Amino acid sequence: MKRRDFLGLGLGAAALTLAPVNVFAKDYRKELPDVWKIKNNEKDANDEKPVMEAVKKIFGTDKVEEGQIKLKAPDIAENGAVVPVSFKLEKAKKIALFQTANPECLVAIWDIPEVGIPDYAVRIKLKKTGKVIVVADVDGKIYKVGKNVKVTAGGCGG
Repeated sequence: MKRRDFLGLGLGAAALTLAPVNVFAKDYRKELPDVWKIKNNEKDANDEKPVMEAVKKIFGTDKVEEGQIKLKAPDIAENGAVVPVSFKLEKAKKIALFQTANPECLVAIWDIPEVGIPDYAVRIKLKKTGKVIVVADVDGKIYKVGKNVKVTAGGCGG
């Protein structure tokens, strides 16, 4: 093989790997605009009614079961601006992340492809102490898990 042909094939293969891949992501801010307007109870960060209202609009029901989801979040977050949250489950069609500390209760929604592995780690902001809640659709059943996260003032841990 001539060097010129080899370089041409190599550059052609490199160009294909850099070509944009068509991603089919849903814009839930446009599809479900009312969900993003649901506000948390500012006086009671333990009130899950707004979250359950959003769950009903996203998943079509507010009947949830505990289990299936493994949630990891700190008991105490010294900096509310970067609270690490991770969750994992065997499979799911759709996952939504909520919190009760900020004005808007919904944080994010993910559609999981059939071959996808729902194992996510994100950092979220919490204005004050509140609850982090993950809800997932697993084979038509809706599962929920939540954890209280205490946000300390000034990052002193106390």
